[in-house]
Amino acid sequence: MFRLIIAAAALVVPAAAAAHSFWLQPADHSPDQGEELRVEFKVGDVGVGDNEAADWGLYWERIVSLRLYGPGGVTDQQSAVRTTKAGEVGGAVVTVPGPGSYILAFESNPSFSDLEAERFDRYVENTSLTAIAADRAARGRSGIRGTELYSRRAKTVLQVGEEQTRNVTRPIGQTLEIVPTENPFSMGEGEQLPLLVLWRGKPLAGALLEASALDGGSDGLGDLTTYRTDEYGTVVIPAQNGSAMLYSVVWGEPAPNDTRADYFTVFASLTVRPL
Repeated sequence: MFRLIIAAAALVVPAAAAAHSFWLQPADHSPDQGEELRVEFKVGDVGVGDNEAADWGLYWERIVSLRLYGPGGVTDQQSAVRTTKAGEVGGAVVTVPGPGSYILAFESNPSFSDLEAERFDRYVENTSLTAIAADRAARGRSGIRGTELYSRRAKTVLQVGEEQTRNVTRPIGQTLEIVPTENPFSMGEGEQLPLLVLWRGKPLAGALLEASALDGGSDGLGDLTTYRTDEYGTVVIPAQNGSAMLYSVVWGEPAPNDTRADYFTVFASLTVRPL
């Protein structure tokens, strides 16, 4: 099915300042079988200031799950987590068991945000949160401070050996998810990488997806390019062979059943480094 819906070309739109990108950054996207792979948890604002990334505070109360999805199934990776402590950077040390393609995926608990009106409206506009903007306009709340519960979803694609497996092209069930509908490690120079954005399991049209290069260091982010998902929730992006890439998207909706905040928002990302 996913092969059929990628034909429509995505519209490239001008870049705007990004907000709160969060991602998994493995030391190597192509580890050896059985290697202990260090994975860092990063946060940063691509397209803002010096484009620096910071280490995300990794504490147990923030963690819902860390799982490894491989050709042989799914394994829990909570025991691989190394939480942030005084003088130590948090992260994970993951061992990939065998040949094939893998997704390492993380989910966080929600956090609360309360922003004054101008800042909240600017954030909604810059990240193209059209459902939230429409709700604020319909209820006459533009110009009133905004509250939200936001959480994070992050995936990174790994390859062990030469056998490329199709499991990385399937959704894993995250609330907001970026799915490569072709294996990124199969991309040749100049080919196009199709990405599908899902919200609660359905294609998300009109979302703003941001693409930027990770320069291989621990604290740098490359130039930002933005794309708009088409009616099928897809974008098609030139594959960057040899360069680690960060793809991120944000989406939110009204939260009528939660008295803690007006909106429910999810930040999702995918990191890849094609061979």
